[in-house]
Amino acid sequence: MSAEKNEDNVPPEEKPRALSGQALLALFKDSIYWFLAWVKSLKTLLFSQFARLKRYIYRFWSWILNLRIPIFIKLAALSTLLILLVISAISFSILKEQKKQFIGQLMNLGESMLRIVANNAPDKLLGEEELALFQLVKDIAENEQVLYALITDKKNIIKAHSNIEEVNKVYAAPQNVIFIKESNEIKISSFANNKEDILFFEKPITYQNLTVGKVYLAISQKEILQKIYDAKIFILVLTVIITLVGILLSLVLSTYISRPINKLRESTATIGQGDFNHRVTVKRNDELGDLASAFNKMAEGLAESKIIRETFGKYVTPEIRDEILSGRIPLNGERREATVLFADLRGFSSYVEDNPPEEVIKSMKAYFTAMQKAIRQCGGLVLQYVGDEMEVVFGVPLRDKDHAEKAVMAALEMRRLLESLNNERVNTGLMPFRHGIGIHTGEVLAGNTGSEDQLSYSLIGDTVILASRIQGLTKEIHCDILASEETAKRLRRHFELKKELPKKIRGRAKPIVVYRVIG
Repeated sequence: MSAEKNEDNVPPEEKPRALSGQALLALFKDSIYWFLAWVKSLKTLLFSQFARLKRYIYRFWSWILNLRIPIFIKLAALSTLLILLVISAISFSILKEQKKQFIGQLMNLGESMLRIVANNAPDKLLGEEELALFQLVKDIAENEQVLYALITDKKNIIKAHSNIEEVNKVYAAPQNVIFIKESNEIKISSFANNKEDILFFEKPITYQNLTVGKVYLAISQKEILQKIYDAKIFILVLTVIITLVGILLSLVLSTYISRPINKLRESTATIGQGDFNHRVTVKRNDELGDLASAFNKMAEGLAESKIIRETFGKYVTPEIRDEILSGRIPLNGERREATVLFADLRGFSSYVEDNPPEEVIKSMKAYFTAMQKAIRQCGGLVLQYVGDEMEVVFGVPLRDKDHAEKAVMAALEMRRLLESLNNERVNTGLMPFRHGIGIHTGEVLAGNTGSEDQLSYSLIGDTVILASRIQGLTKEIHCDILASEETAKRLRRHFELKKELPKKIRGRAKPIVVYRVIG
């Protein structure tokens, strides 16, 4: 009663009140709000830290890229890394294969022991010859790697055990067993016991196709793993020794390689300053020696280019340049036998009128590029381009006794390349080109003509005029290649030619004989 009175006398503001549903909902909303605010602040913090880390990584990488590391250090580091990777890969493969072989041998040992027991145990198990069963188990348990061996009957009662105290107990299988394989009624598994890996074998004991019991065998892998660990230590020590030796040899080799490269770098700077007479001295019978020789040849070439620019002006072909530098082109010209070829595009004037200038220039470049390729392949020299016509010579300035044959071969190759070019033009909707080629062999005056400030290598003589006239005959005879009788007589290879009727040309009193070149 007094207790009840005391409770009744408590003021209302001091009595505990139960939270209403609205108050609980408001409290829950506040908790969610504060939790979301915390997640947002954590997200902002993580992003800012990530951005800062990204900036540090970018600065470090930029520093690495801008860091000047001598090439001999790079080569030494690369060689050391390669040595380390190769040794590590080989060591890993050897250890893996060695472990596989050891475990395989251990499995074969366990299977053999299990078969011996399983084959000798049925009669003794059925006859309850416990002493004989114990002897079987004891024989295989004498192996140092065997932890224990046991035999159970069909009721799973231990009838023989390497530890005699376990006899007549109910067999309890080990925990956390991992299955490996099963073959010929032998099941092999593994489990861990006190951080020691154990191979576990089990096989039924049968008598007249009836299972009368089972034999179990546990073999430790401790000895194998110890051997592998010892091998790892040995390989690690060997790797360290080989790596140190490799670093030393790499530094020596890198210095041997980088020294001539530094000489080349210094020589390049000297050449860049305009001293073309400078030569680098690298006495090496390898690629670096070849590089030094090539560098010296480059310096000679630059010196020659300087002479050409200052003395002779511009010459467009290496053949003429070499002839001039060697002094084999007389200043007043020389008489030589050569074969002259003229090629001219048909209907080009109308093509120019019907097409924009940009297309005309582009088409001319494509045509002349293809034709020059054929001419260069056959040893010819393009003397000049005049509009849609090109003048070509074979046999000068470089002597060639087969100049007539090579001119005809060049004309046939020009025909083939024109067909290929026309296929491309037709596929793009452009008009195909046609050309006429005239070839004549005879004596020409070859040499430098022009002004004193700018020279030009050119040919003068009746042979040049006649070759141009023969090219004009291709319009009248309606063919693409014509060769003069003088050219045909000098052909030693077999070409398919068709003799045309004598034709009279402007500037000649007598008609000339020409041959159509078929193939």
